[in-house]
Amino acid sequence: MSSEEMRSREGLRAWLGVLDAFKEAIDETIEEIRQRGAPSPERAREAMRRTMQRAQSAMGEARERLDFVPRRDFEALREEVAELRRRVEELEGRSRQIPVEGA
Repeated sequence: MSSEEMRSREGLRAWLGVLDAFKEAIDETIEEIRQRGAPSPERAREAMRRTMQRAQSAMGEARERLDFVPRRDFEALREEVAELRRRVEELEGRSRQIPVEGA
Protein backbone atom coordinates (compact mmCIF):
# COMPACT_ATOMS: atom_id res chain seq x y z
CA MET A 1 0.00 0.00 0.00
CA SER A 2 1.41 3.39 -0.98
CA SER A 3 1.90 6.23 1.48
CA GLU A 4 -0.77 8.16 -0.43
CA GLU A 5 -3.30 5.38 0.17
CA MET A 6 -2.31 5.16 3.82
CA ARG A 7 -2.83 8.90 4.29
CA SER A 8 -6.16 8.67 2.51
CA ARG A 9 -7.30 5.87 4.80
CA GLU A 10 -6.01 7.75 7.84
CA GLY A 11 -7.95 10.81 6.68
CA LEU A 12 -11.10 8.78 6.25
CA ARG A 13 -10.69 7.30 9.73
CA ALA A 14 -10.17 10.77 11.18
CA TRP A 15 -13.32 12.12 9.53
CA LEU A 16 -15.29 9.11 10.71
CA GLY A 17 -13.98 9.88 14.19
CA VAL A 18 -15.18 13.47 13.85
CA LEU A 19 -18.61 12.34 12.76
CA ASP A 20 -18.75 9.84 15.60
CA ALA A 21 -17.72 12.52 18.12
CA PHE A 22 -20.36 14.86 16.73
CA LYS A 23 -23.01 12.13 17.02
CA GLU A 24 -21.92 11.43 20.60
CA ALA A 25 -22.13 15.13 21.45
CA ILE A 26 -25.65 15.31 20.08
CA ASP A 27 -26.65 12.09 21.88
CA GLU A 28 -25.25 13.42 25.17
CA THR A 29 -27.14 16.68 24.74
CA ILE A 30 -30.39 14.87 23.96
CA GLU A 31 -29.90 12.61 27.00
CA GLU A 32 -29.25 15.63 29.24
CA ILE A 33 -32.44 17.26 27.96
CA ARG A 34 -34.43 14.06 28.57
CA GLN A 35 -33.13 13.80 32.13
CA ARG A 36 -33.99 17.39 32.93
CA GLY A 37 -37.39 17.37 31.28
CA ALA A 38 -38.64 19.98 28.86
CA PRO A 39 -35.90 22.56 28.43
CA SER A 40 -36.37 26.27 28.80
CA PRO A 41 -35.13 28.36 25.88
CA GLU A 42 -32.01 29.19 27.92
CA ARG A 43 -31.31 25.51 28.61
CA ALA A 44 -31.85 24.65 24.95
CA ARG A 45 -29.38 27.37 23.88
CA GLU A 46 -26.84 26.15 26.45
CA ALA A 47 -27.26 22.56 25.27
CA MET A 48 -26.66 23.63 21.66
CA ARG A 49 -23.63 25.67 22.71
CA ARG A 50 -22.14 22.64 24.49
CA THR A 51 -22.88 20.44 21.50
CA MET A 52 -21.12 22.86 19.16
CA GLN A 53 -18.13 23.11 21.51
CA ARG A 54 -17.83 19.33 21.56
CA ALA A 55 -18.08 19.17 17.77
CA GLN A 56 -15.50 21.94 17.32
CA SER A 57 -13.16 20.15 19.69
CA ALA A 58 -13.54 16.94 17.70
CA MET A 59 -12.86 18.86 14.47
CA GLY A 60 -9.74 20.41 15.98
CA GLU A 61 -8.43 17.02 17.01
CA ALA A 62 -9.07 15.61 13.54
CA ARG A 63 -7.40 18.61 11.92
CA GLU A 64 -4.30 18.01 14.05
CA ARG A 65 -4.25 14.31 13.19
CA LEU A 66 -4.51 15.08 9.49
CA ASP A 67 -1.95 17.85 9.73
CA PHE A 68 -4.22 20.39 8.01
CA VAL A 69 -3.14 23.99 7.67
CA PRO A 70 -5.85 26.62 8.01
CA ARG A 71 -6.46 28.47 4.73
CA ARG A 72 -5.54 31.86 6.25
CA ASP A 73 -2.14 30.46 7.31
CA PHE A 74 -1.63 28.92 3.86
CA GLU A 75 -2.52 32.19 2.13
CA ALA A 76 -0.21 34.18 4.44
CA LEU A 77 2.67 31.82 3.63
CA ARG A 78 1.87 32.03 -0.08
CA GLU A 79 2.08 35.82 0.07
CA GLU A 80 5.31 35.68 2.05
CA VAL A 81 6.90 33.29 -0.47
CA ALA A 82 5.83 35.55 -3.35
CA GLU A 83 7.41 38.54 -1.61
CA LEU A 84 10.63 36.60 -0.93
CA ARG A 85 10.82 35.52 -4.58
CA ARG A 86 10.39 39.11 -5.68
CA ARG A 87 13.18 40.22 -3.34
CA VAL A 88 15.53 37.44 -4.47
CA GLU A 89 14.93 38.33 -8.12
CA GLU A 90 15.61 41.98 -7.31
CA LEU A 91 18.86 41.09 -5.51
CA GLU A 92 19.94 38.77 -8.31
CA GLY A 93 19.32 41.57 -10.80
CA ARG A 94 21.49 43.93 -8.74
CA SER A 95 24.32 41.40 -8.50
CA ARG A 96 24.41 41.06 -12.29
CA GLN A 97 24.82 44.82 -12.59
CA ILE A 98 27.79 45.02 -10.18
CA PRO A 99 31.10 44.90 -12.07
CA VAL A 100 33.42 42.13 -10.96
CA GLU A 101 37.09 43.11 -10.46
CA GLY A 102 39.48 41.53 -12.91
CA ALA A 103 36.76 40.60 -15.33
